[in-house]
Parts: sequence; C-alpha cells; structure tokens
Amino acid sequence: MNRVAIVIAALVTFGVGVAAIILGQNLILPLPVAAERGAGVPWYLTWGMVWVTVLCAIALGGFLIASTVRRK
Repeated sequence: MNRVAIVIAALVTFGVGVAAIILGQNLILPLPVAAERGAGVPWYLTWGMVWVTVLCAIALGGFLIASTVRRK
C-alpha cells in the first residue's frame, strides 16, 4: 500500500472516532434522564463502549501513521 492510501485510511479512522462521539452525544440520553428512568448503569456501559471505540480508532490511526515512517 502506498503512503497516500495509508494516510487517507488513518484520516478516515480518526473520522470514525469523531463520528462515534458525535453519534453518542446525539443518540444517548443525558445521565439525569437515564437515571430517572432507571437506566443509569446501561448509560455508563454504553458510554464505555463508545469510548473504547474511540480509543481503538485513535490507536489504529496512530499505528497507520507510524507505519508510513521510513526506517533506515
């Protein structure tokens, strides 16, 4: 794979991380509303899964960027 394709793939991966945060903010109820409905623990679990997805996207994007560095 050439460097341009790898950098584009890394940018798309970072975009997936940003999209996960934006979707989480728009689709997951605020904590006070969720706690009122008795869904406090699922709220924490859902946000935990969102943040794990974001961290995986950052790690994969970082790995892709690091793979473009030339070694002598």
